Amino acid sequence: MGPARLLFRPHLRSPYRIPSFRAFHASRFNAGLNILFCGSDDFSLRSLQALHRLKESGSGIIDSIDVIIKHEKPRGRGLTQQRPNPVKEFAIKNSLELFSLDEAQFDKWEDPGAVDLIIAVSFGLLIPSRIIEHAKFGGLNVHPSFLPKYWGAAPIQHALMNSDSETGVVVQTLHPTKFDAGRILAKSDPLDIKIDYHTHFPPPPDDPKSPYKILESNLANVGADLLSSVITSNLYDPAIQSTLPTITTNERRKPARRLKTELSRILFGEVTAEEVFRKSLVFSNLFCYRKLLPRYPGHVPGPTLRTKMGPFSLPTETEYESFLKKHSAAVQWVYILEVSRKEGEKGCLALQVSPKQWVFVDSFTLEGKKKMHGKEWGHTSPGPVELVSFGPGEDGATQATRKE
Repeated sequence: MGPARLLFRPHLRSPYRIPSFRAFHASRFNAGLNILFCGSDDFSLRSLQALHRLKESGSGIIDSIDVIIKHEKPRGRGLTQQRPNPVKEFAIKNSLELFSLDEAQFDKWEDPGAVDLIIAVSFGLLIPSRIIEHAKFGGLNVHPSFLPKYWGAAPIQHALMNSDSETGVVVQTLHPTKFDAGRILAKSDPLDIKIDYHTHFPPPPDDPKSPYKILESNLANVGADLLSSVITSNLYDPAIQSTLPTITTNERRKPARRLKTELSRILFGEVTAEEVFRKSLVFSNLFCYRKLLPRYPGHVPGPTLRTKMGPFSLPTETEYESFLKKHSAAVQWVYILEVSRKEGEKGCLALQVSPKQWVFVDSFTLEGKKKMHGKEWGHTSPGPVELVSFGPGEDGATQATRKE
């Protein structure tokens, strides 16, 4: 296929056409597949790697792999930063034909030439029906949940937030007009979700050792193996699919929409400690507001500041009984020297998010200030403070949005 090429919109001869796809003139199975792979992240990378191994194995199952990534606009100061894309890096390293398309280009994209099979994994864009229909065998998708449960962009995050004990992966056909509405061709065995609630503060979600990244990695490996099995068994062929029994997961339909920052708000008095902890597994920080209270009649306190907190841990039953149970609902926080969640460090800031619902928090960042350890919480203001869910001027509008 020659050296890899990365094409961005300014360099395409036609804004909506991918050139250089080779023609396919062979009969049904006597030549390798020409695959168009669409992906964007670590989860999709494992599937691409599995396909590439099949291509390089000498089996003749796959002849070529062309890769499309979703083109992202530059970020940061001066718009000079680009988010790392592991699929892009792998394609370049292995000399795979590589194309970058933004959403507008992809929506108006013409038929890309002779493609046998489209495989979309964590791509983020709906594959146009005309492209699916143009491919000889249509398309496949690897999805990290037992559909129809957690259809949508964030199935792994929702499984973690909702305290699921297990999840899995399916390979489905691509539906021409909807996300995650194809026919399931294969499903994995259930994969246990194991979370440490009590012994340490978990790393942030983008850390390879975090619960989120570990679960994503395990599901990605399972999905890659499942996809390889589908390919080597020719289950991508509609003629063979017509002979297969219907596969169901016995799960109810439940959306897993892309996470918005609003979900990381701590709603005091409405959430359980476990809900706060579970959300902290998929958000780098949760947030609330620190409200200064008057120190004496007529005193005008300082501004209410947005406050980021995290990571979190839950108290053990013994810790709750020994140090937290005695406090009334009026006590929002207490620093406990006898509790530790970090090796070599003693003491933890405990936060009461609802009556009798306590979490330990490692650190916090007041708006406009540097990040501080939990033990410094009591030194941030000379007067009384209160933690609240909503900042000035946002209570009504935000609560109305939540009710919708």
